Amino acid sequence: MPTLPPNKKLPYQIIFTVIRTKLPLAFTGLIFFSLLNWHCTKIDTTNLGSGLIPAVDNVNTFDTIISVVANNFDSIPFGKECAIIYPTDEHALGYIGNDPLFGTTKATIYTELKPAAFPFYFEAKPADRTLDSVVLVLSYKRTYGDSTTIPQRIEVHEIANTFNPDSSSCSFYPFNAPVLGSATYIPQRLSDSVKAFRDTSNNQLRIKLSNSFGQSLLARDTIQTDSLFKDFFKGFAIIPDNSGNALTYYGLTDANTKLAFYYKYKRANLADTTVVTNFSLYPGDHSANNIVRNRSGAELNNFSNTNSNPAGDNFVYIQTTPGTYAELKIPGLTGLSNRIVHRAELIMEQVFSTSAFDNFLTPPPFLFLDIKDTSNSYRPVPCDFTSAGGQPDIATYGGFKTTVKDPLGNSIARYTFNISRYVQKIVTKGRTNSTLRLRAPDYVRTSASYLDDCGQALPPLLFPLNNVAQGRVKLVGGSTATNRIRLRIIYSKL
Repeated sequence: MPTLPPNKKLPYQIIFTVIRTKLPLAFTGLIFFSLLNWHCTKIDTTNLGSGLIPAVDNVNTFDTIISVVANNFDSIPFGKECAIIYPTDEHALGYIGNDPLFGTTKATIYTELKPAAFPFYFEAKPADRTLDSVVLVLSYKRTYGDSTTIPQRIEVHEIANTFNPDSSSCSFYPFNAPVLGSATYIPQRLSDSVKAFRDTSNNQLRIKLSNSFGQSLLARDTIQTDSLFKDFFKGFAIIPDNSGNALTYYGLTDANTKLAFYYKYKRANLADTTVVTNFSLYPGDHSANNIVRNRSGAELNNFSNTNSNPAGDNFVYIQTTPGTYAELKIPGLTGLSNRIVHRAELIMEQVFSTSAFDNFLTPPPFLFLDIKDTSNSYRPVPCDFTSAGGQPDIATYGGFKTTVKDPLGNSIARYTFNISRYVQKIVTKGRTNSTLRLRAPDYVRTSASYLDDCGQALPPLLFPLNNVAQGRVKLVGGSTATNRIRLRIIYSKL
C-alpha cells in the first residue's frame, strides 16, 4: 500500500497550495476558483441532444444525449465498505438521528494518548503530588449536520483491548463499564475560546475526567516502557449517546488534542508548584473511528440492493464512505457508430428539496467514478483518469461538486465526469462497455502499478477525497426528467 502523506489534504487544498507558492497571495483565490470554473465550463453542459453545434474550423460537430441506467446499492449490509482510518485523518464523533433519506449515523472515537517518551515520570515523588484535575481535550475541526440547536452528549470509557495494527471505520473496541467522564455541548460553540492553565485556545472539546482516574496515573512512579503503560491503560473510547443531529470532526494528532494532567507538587522549603503534563497521540500510536449506519425507516430502503428494474432507479442515493454506491450502465454506447468524440461527459444532478435536513446534511464535496472489470473488482476509468506524482488530475477528470440551477431555477449540486477517451475506445476499438460505479470515497486507492487500456502507467495511489462519513446526496436517476443522469457526447461524423 502506498505511504500516506503526512498531512491529509483534500484535492482543492492541494491545488491551492501549489498555486500559492507561485503567485502573490492577493491573486491566489481568484486564480484557484477561476481554474475550477474553467474546467467546469469550457464545454457548456446543457440538456440538448441530437443537435448540430455551430461548426468549428469548418468541422460540423453534433450533440447527443444517451440515457444511463442506475441502480442503488448499500455497502453496509454486505460489509463491503470499511474506510481505513489513519491517525492523521479527521475523526468523526456524534450522532445523526433524523436523516429521512439515509437513516441514523453513530460515530465513536477510540484513541491512545501517551507520554512522548519512555521511561516516563511525573514531577516529584508520587507522595508529593496533588491532582487538581485531568481533562481530555480534542482538537475540533468542523461540523457536518445541525450545528446550532441540538445538544450532543458523549461519555468517555477505557477500552478493554489493545489496538489492532490497522484500524477501520468498522472497528469496534469493547470498553470497560466505569464512565471516566462526560460532556454535553452544542457543536457551534466548540469554536469559542477557552481559558485554562497554560492553555488559552479555541476549537476544543474539553471533557473533565474523574479525579480517581487521574490519581491512578498520577500515583504511579516511573513508567519504564510503552508496553508497560499499555498494560496499565489501553486507551479511550469516546462514545456519543443517541442525541443530536450532527457529526463533529477532530484532529487527533494536533497539538490541541491531549490528556492534560493539572497537579501540584511539593519541593522543600518552597510553595507548591502547579504544572500541567500532557499525553498525546504520537507517530506509531493508534486510533480508530467506528461509524455505524442504521437504515431503519430510511427512504434509501425503497431503492437499494436490486437490479430488478431494467430502466434503473428513479433516484440515486450516494452517501460518503462508509455508505452507498450506484452501478451505472450505458446500453446506448454498445454498437454506437464510429465517430470522433470531442467530449463525453457523464452528468448527474441533485434532486431539489425543501426539507430543512438538506440545509445541513449537504452533498459530498467529491464523487468518484470507476469501472467494474471482468474479475468484479474496480479500477479507475481507463484513459481519462490520469495520475502524476501520486496526484490525480481531478480538475480535468471531474467529480467535484458545483452549484447550478435546476429546470425550475432552484440551486442544486451537479457532478460531471469527463470520460471522452474511454467512450472513444468503445466506439472506435470495440472496447467492452463496462459497468461503472459511482460513490463518495474517503480515499482513492490503487495498491499496485499497472498500465491502463491506453498504455498509461498508473502508480500506486492513496489520494484523499472526502472526510469519512461527511456528505450525502439524492440524485435524479434514470427517470424521464430533463435533468436525469445522462451521458452527453459532442462528436463529429467520420
